Amino acid sequence: MTTPQVADALERSGQTVRHVKTVQRRLEALLEAGVVVKRKAGNTLEWQKKEGASGVAAKAGTMMTFDEALALQTLKRFAGRQIPTLVGAALGGLFEVAEDRLKQGATPDGRRHASWHRKVAAVDNGFHLLAPTVKEAIFFAVSEALFSEQLLEIVYKPRSNPEKKPQPQEVMPLGLVEMASFVYLVAKRGSKPEPAMYRLDRMESARVCPEPFPYPKDFSLEKYIAQERQFDFLPRGEIKLAVRFTNGRSHAVCEAPISQDQTVEHYPDGSIIVRGTVKLSERLHWWLRSFGPFAEVLEPTHLRDEFAAESRAAAKLYARGR
Repeated sequence: MTTPQVADALERSGQTVRHVKTVQRRLEALLEAGVVVKRKAGNTLEWQKKEGASGVAAKAGTMMTFDEALALQTLKRFAGRQIPTLVGAALGGLFEVAEDRLKQGATPDGRRHASWHRKVAAVDNGFHLLAPTVKEAIFFAVSEALFSEQLLEIVYKPRSNPEKKPQPQEVMPLGLVEMASFVYLVAKRGSKPEPAMYRLDRMESARVCPEPFPYPKDFSLEKYIAQERQFDFLPRGEIKLAVRFTNGRSHAVCEAPISQDQTVEHYPDGSIIVRGTVKLSERLHWWLRSFGPFAEVLEPTHLRDEFAAESRAAAKLYARGR
């Protein structure tokens, strides 16, 4: 629409427009805020609402501060997976307005806000793996069912029996968890009391069912992760762990304790013995193995025997040569 056409539309909607130049100034302000775009058509200007700039985005455009724009861009960058797909689509316009607002950082304050994303990063402390592909349609269906609290029909191919043809099953989606390179759905199936975990890249299909389900009031995803420790992989109860770390490796547990009841014994050669109550799991095995010959499991005896057997087996592999 040209500026006069916008003025006419405002008049028809019941607004009082005294001067077309006033409309022009307001449109220029919306352009600066990133809510509209303009182009030249001969001697006149034509205006168009920017795609996605509606609802909250349109209201926020003229009054979004640099702090708010930065907060939105940070949310999009670091929590992209956790934002439900359908909510993310609704926020798309707001994210665009925030991005345009940061691009306007001509002032010193604005420039610092605009450059902040180049100064922060998140790094996974594990070995970097290429993330398996999750089909967009599957991720959308899982997110929608979780958000809407509706049953979800999935065809899931478990690792334990890859040759068996998977059958459709209905589950109650309870939560999404992103860990390292994988995304997991926590869901209950049928009458089974305990939730199970389903990796999204192993799903062959996912469909939102029309039937809703009552989301269990006593379920907390945060507690499920912290207390049940299912994401530690094959948890087998608590143990009293004692490990001797050689000199130079003590910082690993002194700066980030293994448990609330951790104690540390220091020795003249620079080594330490760390004791604490931890969950026995595959993740604990992986962490202890990462220290190689610089960590010696002392207790419990069965875990020490297990690591000793692994070390002997590894030594045999290397003794064979190439």
